[in-house]
Amino acid sequence: MRKILLASHGRLASGLKNSIEILVGNDYPIVAIDAYLDENNHDYSEDILNFISSVNEEDECVIFTDLYGGSVNQKVVTICSQSKEKIYVITGMNLPILLGVLFHYDKLTKLAIEEIIVEAQVRLLEIDSNFSTTTNSVQDCSDFFSEIKGKEEKL
Repeated sequence: MRKILLASHGRLASGLKNSIEILVGNDYPIVAIDAYLDENNHDYSEDILNFISSVNEEDECVIFTDLYGGSVNQKVVTICSQSKEKIYVITGMNLPILLGVLFHYDKLTKLAIEEIIVEAQVRLLEIDSNFSTTTNSVQDCSDFFSEIKGKEEKL
């Protein structure tokens, strides 16, 4: 099973989890940690440790953080470096990277993660608000959702 943890400052993690549920349903084991919501919410280490302890040897584990070098990312990396489990940590999370990991149908490897990251980066585009409906921008969007739908059907 592929287990995913989203960890962020504020409510970005739970917001992305909610967006995934709206787009593809809630059949995926995704845990969200929203850090620093108030002055009492500074130590979420136990939440990270609980997630890691739920990972079995046959599970694939991916932890996403919001900001490279930020306090959430630092805490995740520190805890993961002390774990015996194989955990992939990806920072700069967004919907395309989450969908890429969710719908990657083969076993996750370092190379597969790198390819998914490159694909998610390609999806970061500026859209000219004055484009006409005959431009490739509209076609690119429909191709993206067709591609996602096709991967979902393979699962």
